[in-house]
Amino acid sequence: MRTRYRGRMKGRCRSGKYLISLLAIVTLGVAACSSTGSGGTKAGGGGGAKVVQKSKIKIAIVAGGPNVYFTTWGLVAQAMSKQLGVTVTYVVPPTPTYDPSVEVSTIDSLVAQGYNAFAVFPDGESAIKPTYQRLISRGIPVFDLAGCTTDPTPALLCYATNVEASAAYETQVLAKAMGGTGNMAFLTGLLTDANTALREQGVKQAVAATGGKVKLAQIVSNIDSPSAAPPAVESLLASKGSILNGMLSTDYYPSVAAASTESSDPQFRHVLFIGQDNSPTVLTAIAKHYIYGTMFQNDYGQADVAITWLYDILAKGCTVNPHGPFTPIPGPTSRFINSGYMFVSQAAVGQYIGKPANIPSNTAQVLSETSKFLSCP
Repeated sequence: MRTRYRGRMKGRCRSGKYLISLLAIVTLGVAACSSTGSGGTKAGGGGGAKVVQKSKIKIAIVAGGPNVYFTTWGLVAQAMSKQLGVTVTYVVPPTPTYDPSVEVSTIDSLVAQGYNAFAVFPDGESAIKPTYQRLISRGIPVFDLAGCTTDPTPALLCYATNVEASAAYETQVLAKAMGGTGNMAFLTGLLTDANTALREQGVKQAVAATGGKVKLAQIVSNIDSPSAAPPAVESLLASKGSILNGMLSTDYYPSVAAASTESSDPQFRHVLFIGQDNSPTVLTAIAKHYIYGTMFQNDYGQADVAITWLYDILAKGCTVNPHGPFTPIPGPTSRFINSGYMFVSQAAVGQYIGKPANIPSNTAQVLSETSKFLSCP
């Protein structure tokens, strides 16, 4: 999923935020899923949580902003809403960038509308934590999804791609395709995306492991948007295409831009390219052998697991087991669950065209371990 700059709100969007936030604070006191009644414990704590009537369960899946990566969450929300018989809504904060203040006001507005469970892609690693704490203190469960807030965090867990490991693996695959030597360029995303720094670490570690045989010739960041990516990629290839042997992207829009450029301009196809996610432009370019491949994340499974477990917390009184089989990630969080990643090659791409990014084996494995991650009555 996935330029560290802040969007600017205008007019009534900015002024209305404070009224919505105030209303949300008052509403939190009577939130339907509050589990802090007499003898109760907070959602996600060690004891039993209060069971919420199905008619009052309202789960929100909140994206970081208008990025195509998150659209699969909307499909899952619709399907799970029907399957579970409760309200599940996919929400995109009204901002062209990943703006923490807009995300916070969006969550406050949802609480005011009675939403009582959240899975959120956090805009930034820490800006949203006071909002999380406010929700958790009232018994409203909150998961990080596809990106993690940093410890100490009120988030009950983080279900996301191990983006550092994924970026390192992507770099290793590309380096091997380059014959183990040469110049590589790295395209990456928004600096307000908590994943960006981790991805850069993964790339640099994998490059360093080559002992100088592969060199990171250029890093182009802050370009995960449909307007910023195309000119940035075109400028990179025009200036350094002749010396590059490979190029990789860890974000959606730079992948689309690079795949589009190499599809339309054969002079740059000597630059082996690995993209990210499942844009039709990227998958078609792979199928036609214009680019080398792409990395898949488990978009579908992220929403599936988050909604299932949030429902279990509200409808069944389950809590998150702090001693569950989490995989601590140095820096971000100790309650991390890897949602998986995989490389899609030219030989395998046909089976993924026209389908959402999905790693069913990972999703099934995580759901099979529900009893280890959740403590239920």
